[in-house]
Amino acid sequence: MAVLYIAAVILYWFFPPLALAISAVGCSIVFFEVFGEREFVDFLFPRKQGENVIGVIRPKGEPTRRVIVSGHMDSAYEFTLFSYLKSAVFVAIAIAVVAQVVAFGGCLVKTIAYFNVFTAEAALTGVGIGMIAFTPAVGLFLFFTSWKPASGAWDDMSAVSVVAGLGQYLGEAKRSGDWFPKRTEVVLLATSSEEARMRGAKRYVRRHLEELKAIPTYGLLLEMIKDEKFLSVWKGESSTGARHDPELVRMAQEVATSHNWPIAVRQMPPPFATDATPFSLSGIPATCLSSFDASRLDPTYHTRYETYEHIPPESLSVVLQVVIDMIKRIDKS
Repeated sequence: MAVLYIAAVILYWFFPPLALAISAVGCSIVFFEVFGEREFVDFLFPRKQGENVIGVIRPKGEPTRRVIVSGHMDSAYEFTLFSYLKSAVFVAIAIAVVAQVVAFGGCLVKTIAYFNVFTAEAALTGVGIGMIAFTPAVGLFLFFTSWKPASGAWDDMSAVSVVAGLGQYLGEAKRSGDWFPKRTEVVLLATSSEEARMRGAKRYVRRHLEELKAIPTYGLLLEMIKDEKFLSVWKGESSTGARHDPELVRMAQEVATSHNWPIAVRQMPPPFATDATPFSLSGIPATCLSSFDASRLDPTYHTRYETYEHIPPESLSVVLQVVIDMIKRIDKS
C-alpha cells in the first residue's frame, strides 16, 4: 500500500493516468483487503497449505444439535509500528487512509486536466503538495510488519487453550458420570489462517456446510482472552457485514449474569473481524466471545511480547465456564 502511494505521488507530476491507475489499486487494497477482509490481492502471493484441527465429542444419544467451539492457531506477523507508536498507530492509520482517498481524487482530477478538459494548475499543484505532505505518514507502513510471527499467546492461543480445556472437561465428566451432553454433539475446532482473512474458518464452513445445516448447529468462536473483567460478546462485525445470532448473544449475557460476571455486548469495528463471520454469513447461528479491554490498544498485541505470562488463568476459566453453561442450555433446549 505504501509503495503504491509513493509511486502515485511521483507519477502525479509526470504521467497522471498511470498515477490514477496505481492509486485506484492502492485504494482497492485498503477498502477490500484491509477493511473488507476480502482475499483481494492474495493471488499475487505464493500459496501455502494450512490445517484445521477438528475433534468431535459425541453425546450420549443420537445427536439432534451441534455446538462448534473454536479458536485459531495462527498468529499474525509482528506489527512493528504497534510496538513503537502504541495507540498513536490508529492516528497514523487514519492519516494513511485519508491520504489514499486524497491521492485517488487528486490523480483523477489531474488525469482529466492532463487530457486538456480543463486547466487549474494552481489547485492541482496544491493537491500534489498535499500528497507529498502525507507521504511520511504513509511511508511508516513500509515498516508496519517485521515479517516475523508474533508470539500469539492471547491472539489466539488463549482461545485454543479454552477449546482444549473444554475437551478435557467433557472427557473427565463422561468418565466420572457428571453432566455430559445428551443430544448435543460438541465440535472442538482449531482453525488456521484467521489472520489471513479467516481462511481456515471460511474453508471449514464451505466444505462442511451441508453437514452443518443437517441439524441445528451453533458456533461459539473465541477470540483474544486476556482479562475476565472485560468479558464481551460480539453482536456483529462492521468490516464483513456479519450479524451474529441474537439468541446466542442473549444467552451469553444471561450465563455471565448468573455468575455475576459483567459482560458487554459489542459491535466489532473495522478493520477487525473474527472467525464467527463465515458462520454467520452462511446462515449458521454464531457469535464471538472475548475478554480484553477493547477501549485501548494493548501494548503487547501482535508483538513479540504477546506471551502467556500476560494471561491470567482466571480469564481462561471464566470464558470456559460461559461456554460450558451455554452448551448445557443448548442441550436442554
